[in-house]
Amino acid sequence: MLIVPVKFLREVTPYFRKASIISEVGWELQRAFLSGCGSAATPAPTPRSPQRADTCYLPLQLAFLARNLRHVDPSGRTLELHSPDGVHSCALRAADAADAAAWFKALHRALGALTERATALANRVLAGSVGEVQLMGWLARWRPPPGASADSSPTGDAASPLAWQSVFAAVTDRELRLYESAPWSPEAWAAPAEACPLLATRLVSGSHSGEALFVVRVGTVDGVVTHRLRAQTQRDLAAWVRELVYGPHQAVRAQREVGVRCSWQGRPCQLALNLDNGFSLLEGGVVVWHAPFGRLRASADDAAHRLWLDFGEDTELELELEASPKPFVFILHNFLSAKIEELGLTA
Repeated sequence: MLIVPVKFLREVTPYFRKASIISEVGWELQRAFLSGCGSAATPAPTPRSPQRADTCYLPLQLAFLARNLRHVDPSGRTLELHSPDGVHSCALRAADAADAAAWFKALHRALGALTERATALANRVLAGSVGEVQLMGWLARWRPPPGASADSSPTGDAASPLAWQSVFAAVTDRELRLYESAPWSPEAWAAPAEACPLLATRLVSGSHSGEALFVVRVGTVDGVVTHRLRAQTQRDLAAWVRELVYGPHQAVRAQREVGVRCSWQGRPCQLALNLDNGFSLLEGGVVVWHAPFGRLRASADDAAHRLWLDFGEDTELELELEASPKPFVFILHNFLSAKIEELGLTA
């Protein structure tokens, strides 16, 4: 006869190394958003019930809710949540596309409310040090595959999880600011990965092929920089497009006048744009030539130093700038666009 001895134990948990595999999932934020900045900062939200070993808590404030970023799912059943620092992520798979859409809608609504509160808090705490924050949130930025041009468009490679990277963007009254992770402190807000002056930033196109894609180009001293970005919903896309169309107009109206040093017929001059008066060419502070915006027929540049402005009637200015003419060209386009809007016209 085979005898199996059995010993009764009141508590068996110590015999298991881990109580639950779900305890490995999740992330903890080190401190509240913009904490340590005086009374304006709010404490980190805490769960209403005690923490449990078999429960995962994911703080949603400034988390990134995405689809088809790291996990491409043609069936539409997968959602992705990425932590504000970009280090951790959680992929959730629903039973079907309808269930996934319902979860996405609920999470997106909660994240939107939290982001609105975070925007208001940022404006109070930062007190205009980075400008008034008009809109902020996560976007996906397309990066061309090795060997492709930086200006190339997403094609078949757009379906690859390696083709898109997350970027936290903020539109202020001065700039489009891009961060590698959500700026969690005043120091992080002051150090964006890229800062694009709105005066020299242009929205090129909105959505195409049914996706919430848009393209932004920036004139810099090194030439034109192109950002191909993707929002998560058409409503999000509309908000970004609105800010990137009217933001540069507001920046133009706030500044009113911009000047650039140049050489004309071998003489050092300054070319000035004024929202009310148009173009002025100054030599030693004296206006040697003037024309309203309405006289401009065309402009061209060699992307190096030279700029041509055609005002018709055999009047063409050929100017030699100290650096790339692209920033001035983009600023000129925004001045013209703002002037058209000011006159109540449509392009």
